[in-house]
Amino acid sequence: MATTTGNGSDTSALFGLLTETLKRIELAMMALASQHPPNWRKPLSEYGGNWVSRIGAHEIKRDPYGPTVVWWMGHYYLRRCGSNPKYGAAIWFSRPVGSGEEGESGYVRLITFSQESPPTGVESLPDYVVKALGY
Repeated sequence: MATTTGNGSDTSALFGLLTETLKRIELAMMALASQHPPNWRKPLSEYGGNWVSRIGAHEIKRDPYGPTVVWWMGHYYLRRCGSNPKYGAAIWFSRPVGSGEEGESGYVRLITFSQESPPTGVESLPDYVVKALGY
């Protein structure tokens, strides 16, 4: 640890260096997070709460049901929801990240809200899968 020369200049210099280093680490972490969003998972019941500010995002647009566009770490995320009821009710916020080899769009999710209970409509295993399992 640095010692002071009576005016605290060594301590101040060390504090300034540590502060600058922490700011650089913060920027690096933010850059990583912006490219690889966490896809937090929450119960559907939490969608109506104050989740936007709790994850450090900003609400850009909303409708009567809640946020429709949020901004997080330099990117806009749009609200989406599933259209197949057998998988249960879900809402998520995602953004495009380009196209794959086949031309299909790729997406990353920021957060997903889904039903707390398991979805209904479990399908039976096809015969070829049962045979592959050895039954």
